[in-house]
Amino acid sequence: MKTKVVLIGIMATALLAAGACDDDDGGDVRSTGTGSASGSASGSASGSASGSASGSEAAECVPVGDASTADTTVNVTLDEFSISLDTDRAPSGNVAFVAENVGEEPHELVVVEGVAPDDLPLDNDGGLDEGALSEGALVGEIEAFPAGETCDGTFALEPGDYALVCNITEVEEGEPENHLHEGMVTTFTVT
Repeated sequence: MKTKVVLIGIMATALLAAGACDDDDGGDVRSTGTGSASGSASGSASGSASGSASGSEAAECVPVGDASTADTTVNVTLDEFSISLDTDRAPSGNVAFVAENVGEEPHELVVVEGVAPDDLPLDNDGGLDEGALSEGALVGEIEAFPAGETCDGTFALEPGDYALVCNITEVEEGEPENHLHEGMVTTFTVT
């Protein structure tokens, strides 16, 4: 039964990822499509599939953008359930986030502009409702990648305040658990 549920989740997420290719205005956002034991996935208005992974089912890292064009590099540590940065600010320009997953579960990094963590729109599972963000607020994301790996994403960031979020939803003891809801969010300022 569990295999059937996992397969359904993978197929649902793959369909979302395939649909994302049709109208992707998310810049350099890349969708890898990850599976969830619950079969849930959330998509955004910008066409990126996001958020659902379970156990070791996350796809391998797919870097976003070109880190060699970065004006600033920010080292990010992802763990259960926190996001730590080596600096919480950078000048405007191309910012490379080098995310190291030191936890035991897959994690991702979603970059949201102009929305404070307490004001992020949430879905029924306590995760970020990417589709409810205002136009342009979803800057991009490093899709879910496995524990013990490092993945990077380079984004052109204008001056402002940003929220950095892990928006993965998984099922624990039959209940959905979203990493944002568990505390995986932090702020970042671009000057």
